[in-house]
Amino acid sequence: MAHRTSLIVLLATLMGAAAFPQATSLVTRTLPWEVFLFGLPLALIGCLLANQRWALMAAVMYGTVGLALDISTIVQGLTKPDVPQSILITSGVTTAVNFLLIVFGGKEFLTLTEPSSPPEFPRPNPPSPSSP
Repeated sequence: MAHRTSLIVLLATLMGAAAFPQATSLVTRTLPWEVFLFGLPLALIGCLLANQRWALMAAVMYGTVGLALDISTIVQGLTKPDVPQSILITSGVTTAVNFLLIVFGGKEFLTLTEPSSPPEFPRPNPPSPSSP
């Protein structure tokens, strides 16, 4: 449960980082991009609060996509001189947050207490000795 709280904080941190206009000044904001930056984390937070187990793995997938986007942004920023420093700094921070999202989400998903074997059913009654 402590990792779920951490995941909620990390998702909220990613939404906060996306809210800085100088960090995304090179990106044209469109509806699909807004849904990815704000809608998906809000939906994941709601599902985590509702104790949906699948939301843990969905958060890991969201963090993986975000990490890939951050790494590509950093590589582009290092190879092209016209990328502002603020974008590189923001991408560096969100890279760390996405990595932690992957680690904590995966750990919580893998350590949930699930029964390792199906429950045992009562054994059938043996036949009575008087039956033929």
